[in-house]
Amino acid sequence: MAWEVFTKESRTRSTNPMLTIGLKLGRCALNRAAALMFEKEGVEDVLLMFDKQSRKFGLRPTTKKDARSFSIRYTKDKVKGITGAAFAGVTFLRHIGYDFSTSQSYAVKWNSDESIFEVQLPEERFSGAQQPLLAVEGGKKHGKLAAAGD
Repeated sequence: MAWEVFTKESRTRSTNPMLTIGLKLGRCALNRAAALMFEKEGVEDVLLMFDKQSRKFGLRPTTKKDARSFSIRYTKDKVKGITGAAFAGVTFLRHIGYDFSTSQSYAVKWNSDESIFEVQLPEERFSGAQQPLLAVEGGKKHGKLAAAGD
């Protein structure tokens, strides 16, 4: 019998600021290093921006409530303090045509000239066109509204 050693595929935790775009509904999660940067700057809400030519995803902190802003939700530990943060970016990701069928992590950099956090997205993650928003049918509430509108 020939034995084969299993090599596990594990990701090491990065101490560099990172943003992970997750498979589950395009959830955007910031690791501890990035969350600490955001918390240090007092970020509670961000405007999501996209530079199509350079494929850069921008997170601009906003101090006042804006209908276009996304709320940052911090995760905290009693001992460690801030351990991460997240926001739901699925509508934005669909709008820019980003393929979030698999999870991927990217470096987050602070651009002090423009007061924006930047994430460089690779060209291969784009389908070339905006993904269409699909109408979802079913469910009690949706069924009643659809019937009432007919």
